[in-house]
Amino acid sequence: MPDRVGEFFGFRVQELAERAHVHRNTPTARPQAPQLQKYLQDMVKVLAVATEMTGDLERAAFLVRNEPLRAFGYKTADDLIQEGRADAVIAYLESLAGGSAG
Repeated sequence: MPDRVGEFFGFRVQELAERAHVHRNTPTARPQAPQLQKYLQDMVKVLAVATEMTGDLERAAFLVRNEPLRAFGYKTADDLIQEGRADAVIAYLESLAGGSAG
């Protein structure tokens, strides 16, 4: 799974390791490492919410990686996921979706 998620977001193995705060060999040598798996799961969860909002998987991935979020001091969703704040990002995105839909 690390290679697929990394490839989808355009991360090299070393970048993926840095984002997950694991050793650079972990994604290939120990893909089941809990810290790596948590980062990957969080990325996929946030991507799912963003995709639901935008209706476009590629656009959602771009936004997760690149869009500065004013409510979080202009950090990107990816920055926040790296900080272990995926739940806050999901709650924020869901509040935006709820606001625009309701």
